[in-house]
Amino acid sequence: MMMKNILIAGLVTLVGASPLLAAPFTDDFANTDNIVAFGNISDSATAGILTLTRTIATGDAGIDWLINGTDRFSLNGMDQQSILEITPDAAIGDGTWNVNILFFDALGGFISEDNLIAFSSSTAFTSNDIADFAVSVGATNAATYQPRIRIQGDVNSGFDFSQFAAVPEPGQYALMLSTLLAAGTLVYRRRRQA
Repeated sequence: MMMKNILIAGLVTLVGASPLLAAPFTDDFANTDNIVAFGNISDSATAGILTLTRTIATGDAGIDWLINGTDRFSLNGMDQQSILEITPDAAIGDGTWNVNILFFDALGGFISEDNLIAFSSSTAFTSNDIADFAVSVGATNAATYQPRIRIQGDVNSGFDFSQFAAVPEPGQYALMLSTLLAAGTLVYRRRRQA
């Protein structure tokens, strides 16, 4: 029993302390701390719904989605957050939405802004592999990315969203599990020999 407790404690320590494990990030819109608005838009978060509405019918209007409003999402190694998931909830008036991705190199230098999802009134859940998208648009040296959501429509038109998420590729989870199992086996063998 004591060895099992030691093994579990070792695994918890490894998971909590390792910079090599993927870092999923989900925004359930308890607030707008991860939203940076630009142009002619109003944003609010109420009861887990992000509402984006146009304040003027012309000109650019949208948001950048960043961790704490400042940090981009990773495309590097086991810390990657390359699967971008967006859950649109409902159109407001004649509102439509799109997604562009801004790519940056390891030093934070801007590489490009590329259209991922064309303007749409769809409320279908979307999941896109941003690492693959970077390769397809020639941003092969991208280390981080920043989703940019734009809204089109008349004044007070827009869109509601219920969740954004940036998560590792499914293969990253398998790699994490194998790393944890190897570490657990090592801890168990060392304790057993002692």
